[in-house]
Amino acid sequence: MENHRVWLPDPQEGFILGKVVDIGMGEVTVEPLDSKKKKVVCSLDRTYTAEDYDNKDVDDNCALMYLNEATLLNNIRIRYYKDKIYTYVANILIAVNPYTEIKDLYKSETIKKYQGKSLGVLPPHVFAIGKYFICYT
Repeated sequence: MENHRVWLPDPQEGFILGKVVDIGMGEVTVEPLDSKKKKVVCSLDRTYTAEDYDNKDVDDNCALMYLNEATLLNNIRIRYYKDKIYTYVANILIAVNPYTEIKDLYKSETIKKYQGKSLGVLPPHVFAIGKYFICYT
């Protein structure tokens, strides 16, 4: 397990990425990959296994190798910084407010592109799930 990549809780960032440098009785020493942070000793159950890549994202969080709170949030964060504000968790759409306009996100051409397509064929978008909504008045 040494040199194994893990996420550990951080009060400012939510979770930070690190590598296990020592294992003791029920606790691990984790060295954050961010060199500004100090080594942390914590119980093993406070860490979450991390993916082997840093900046890759997936359209559906269910495709993550390790599905836990930290990897899910990291995937959403990576996608957000790439202006991919929509992410699936199976057939649930997560939307993150970009606080800016994203070019062509809601154009009529985009609507047409999603018409008649099954969920998951195209990247996550509100137009992909729109046909599943039922309005009651």
